[in-house]
Amino acid sequence: MLVLERKEILRREGRILLRVRAEAAVSAEAGDRAQEHFLREFPPRAGTTAALYCARAGEVPTERIRDAYLAAGARLYYPRVTGMRTLAFYPHREGDGWETGPYGIPEPSIPAGVAPRSSGWDIIVIPGLAFDRRGNRLGHGYGYYDRFLGDLQESVPRVGLAWASQRIPEVPVDAWDVPVHALVTEEGVIRVVKTSGSPEP
Repeated sequence: MLVLERKEILRREGRILLRVRAEAAVSAEAGDRAQEHFLREFPPRAGTTAALYCARAGEVPTERIRDAYLAAGARLYYPRVTGMRTLAFYPHREGDGWETGPYGIPEPSIPAGVAPRSSGWDIIVIPGLAFDRRGNRLGHGYGYYDRFLGDLQESVPRVGLAWASQRIPEVPVDAWDVPVHALVTEEGVIRVVKTSGSPEP
């Protein structure tokens, strides 16, 4: 089976799981645990430059991470769809407005005279439909994050945020797919594992 076909099957399964979570009374406690694990492993600090996102219905929420980072004096940036498979990240602080993007996800309003940030990141938090133990990530299939991540330095921490149920044995990958360095779920933090089976340092 081709990589494209395998991805589409997994995407359909992943979207069904998200819909089920969105329609059910998903435990707020589980979402809080995931965010607490994230904050312990990647604590906010004044001056930190972080890319975050607004969670879709059914995804692990990100509000507690946002609140903690802003309270610590970190600089938060959120994505806007700005073109064909292109994301641009704009600053968003307490009290700033939101606009609804083309996929129904809240996006930051563009402040007058403010250009999007493209470099100088300290951490990137990334959503996904599925992840595996090597950090491979399955997105929604539009390529926005892969294009953005492909331009980053390898040293910038890329962290996936998902439910434990979104971990699968293997995510099929193409040459342009960019893995994460760590995955955070309600069960804890999983560091990427090399092909040899040993954890990454």
